[in-house]
Amino acid sequence: MKTPEIGLLICNSGSSNSGTLTGMACIELLKELGGDAIGILSLPALVNQVPRQVFIVKRMKHILVIDGCSNSCAKNIAEKSGLVCTHYLNIENDLGIRKSGPFSTLEYSSEDVTKVKKAVKKMVILIK
Repeated sequence: MKTPEIGLLICNSGSSNSGTLTGMACIELLKELGGDAIGILSLPALVNQVPRQVFIVKRMKHILVIDGCSNSCAKNIAEKSGLVCTHYLNIENDLGIRKSGPFSTLEYSSEDVTKVKKAVKKMVILIK
């Protein structure tokens, strides 16, 4: 298994539109760039300090943290895990994409996915 240089630590919460949107956009970017370029990390594994996941994350050169709302859960988990993030994006604060609240999972558009994907891709390009 080759570890990508860039890890995406993303909100990916399926309970809200903004969390689902971060996941969808990053999966689309992963499809575009490939697994050798970027990898999506596991928030639950980091919270639970799963040794293999912690080892993998610490081998990565760059960690990009993408949050879906102002709660900044992914950023807080990164900090509590002792991770240094290279770039940070909060789609609610930085891109103006409003979180609709609990159980708004499917309330986003393809334009929103494209907007988030472009913003994350821009961060990846800055690194390369």
